[in-house]
Amino acid sequence: MVSNASEPPGRPDGTAYAPLDANAWVRARAATADVVEALRRHHGWRYLAAEQVKNSYRRTVLGPWWLTAQQAVYVSGLGFVFSQLFHQNLKTFLPYVAVGFLSYVLLLGLLRNGANVFVGQAGLIMSTRQPLTSIVLRSVMVELIQFGHNAVISVVFFAVGYVRPTPWLLLAPAALVVMLVNGILVGLWLGPVVARFRDVSPAIDSVLQVIIFFTPIFYKTSDLSGLQATLIEWNPFTPFIDFFRSCVLGSGPTAFTLVGVVVFSLLNLVLALVVFTQARSRVPYWVS
Repeated sequence: MVSNASEPPGRPDGTAYAPLDANAWVRARAATADVVEALRRHHGWRYLAAEQVKNSYRRTVLGPWWLTAQQAVYVSGLGFVFSQLFHQNLKTFLPYVAVGFLSYVLLLGLLRNGANVFVGQAGLIMSTRQPLTSIVLRSVMVELIQFGHNAVISVVFFAVGYVRPTPWLLLAPAALVVMLVNGILVGLWLGPVVARFRDVSPAIDSVLQVIIFFTPIFYKTSDLSGLQATLIEWNPFTPFIDFFRSCVLGSGPTAFTLVGVVVFSLLNLVLALVVFTQARSRVPYWVS
């Protein structure tokens, strides 16, 4: 098991754990060093993430492109069905559903993997000394690679003329970065929480099974009113999806969307700072 060695008096070691009875300052230094060391070792977790995706499709012809094909078929079917149900123009409705669903899948993967990031790597944490943040970053990188394959679907809409590029498209990478950063923050605070309280994981899975119905993917928030619209608008997924989708489709984000993105991002940041700083030294014990 990883020893609970104290950090040296000089430069903090990003792989060392602060003593369990250390004060807040020592814990904060150790947590900061963990993040810095993980960023310095970016070649390692990037390589491992790419290998993880490759291994998932080993001995297949299309490899990770099978995921793209599956998503394309799924999105096309859903777009056609819901366009008929809601009497929408398929040419404009299909890109709306596709971009929204692809960003939803990314957020879903970030949340689900962030919750189980440390529990799923218990053996690695107990057998090696490495920054815990590296494990979170590798998990997020896996989701980014898979999203990169799925993003080809969006490119097709531009190629066939369903969507025309606008200056807002230049902001789409920033919207993607915001989602990824929030995925990292979620892993840093929700990962330790799940490691300590295992009942949280099945509770999250139960919520994620139905949250798609409360996320504006197959419908627009503007079509709702009253309590329904309020619940949908304050779904944590909604502002991030609207931010990315509005940039890709060219409508641009609303002020309410930007406020929601900032609010939920700040909330994740505060939770990550508090929980990861306080719980980092205890994670090896909780996953053992």
